[in-house]
Amino acid sequence: MLKVLFFFLVYFISADLLAQELVNWQELLDAEVAHEYERIQIGPDSLQFADLWLPEREGPHPTVILVHGGCWLGIYPGVALTHPAAEALSNEGYAVWNIEYRRIGQDGGGYPGTFLDVANAADYLREISREYNLDMNNIVAAGHSAGGHLVSWLAARENINADSDLYSEDPLPISKVISLAGINDLEEYARFGSSPCGDQTVEELVLLEERGLLAYSDTSPANLLPYSARHYEVVAAFDRPVPPFLGRGYWAAVTDTGGEAELILQSEAGHYEMTAPWTEEWQQVLKLISGE
Repeated sequence: MLKVLFFFLVYFISADLLAQELVNWQELLDAEVAHEYERIQIGPDSLQFADLWLPEREGPHPTVILVHGGCWLGIYPGVALTHPAAEALSNEGYAVWNIEYRRIGQDGGGYPGTFLDVANAADYLREISREYNLDMNNIVAAGHSAGGHLVSWLAARENINADSDLYSEDPLPISKVISLAGINDLEEYARFGSSPCGDQTVEELVLLEERGLLAYSDTSPANLLPYSARHYEVVAAFDRPVPPFLGRGYWAAVTDTGGEAELILQSEAGHYEMTAPWTEEWQQVLKLISGE
């Protein structure tokens, strides 16, 4: 018990000391982005779109699905949070499909809209693959925080029961998942307490009060294991919104159920370094995406 208390004391004191040095989300929004992208509308709502970033080199282009975080809440910024990462990936030769989706507090956000928006956007790549010369053979899905949950869920859709509102007969196959501080066990995150995402956010996302514990059966990747995609769980030692033990727990669940997974600890990082292209942590993520 004393060891546990010591760990938490060191964690919170160290995080306070590093707070002035760690990357924050405002720095991502302020980052200069020069590369052009095309915004493609997928559904009738103004938030049902994705930004397509294309590399300058000729195709076929290896393709990365990118999903931003923000606690699934509409009060936070959207795709702009992942613009720097999208630009960096396009500069490396990838086509990037940066997905927006309706969130809690926005019309249609939560269950099932948030999930269907991300699923429909992912599947829409098939509609545009020929026009934009996209390589659809080995799709990588990368997401941060709540977006990490959503890309893991994209890979896990293959296991959703046919009686679910989220069922798809032919979901887009995902070859590799890069979950960056992903919240992949929703029930565990809800139990974690009053998190930085706010009390009852997860419960509202999955409609727990209306659906009961079955609400996690089609929304939480931890309840949809194993899936065929190779999974990379990237965690940061000084991540307060999504402490690293949560990612470790999910990695263990993937491997225990026969899935392929790797756990990567970024020992000097907080929540956002892994999404900021000017950091060493981002270079590590880039290598995971490329398979180097």
